[in-house]
Amino acid sequence: MKKRMAVWYAFACLLMSCGRHDGNTNITYKDKDDTYTMKAFFNSNRNKAVEHFMNEKIGNKNDLSFINTEIDAEMRLKDGTSFYLLKKPGHIEIKMDKEKNSSQAYFSVKSMCEEMKEVLTQ
Repeated sequence: MKKRMAVWYAFACLLMSCGRHDGNTNITYKDKDDTYTMKAFFNSNRNKAVEHFMNEKIGNKNDLSFINTEIDAEMRLKDGTSFYLLKKPGHIEIKMDKEKNSSQAYFSVKSMCEEMKEVLTQ
């Protein structure tokens, strides 16, 4: 019985810790034949810098603002570029279907994602 309780306790602790971020930055990029993905986990004190960076890169010219927002949506820019965006404190994920976007759109989003590493690690 005590062993079973210890297992449940350990499982509960694991679940509670999954939603926390210890302040380390973790960025992954996946560039497959049909999709491009960037996922980043970072200290939430970098949120403002990320939001301003995204406004500068894509927000302002598309009448969008990323300041003080949480987003879980498919985004479509004025030039037709589309991608999935998940943005919340300490986490950002961008996923683009290459087949639904032009080469120019792909390289623009990829460049923004790669430049974001500088913003996150400052």
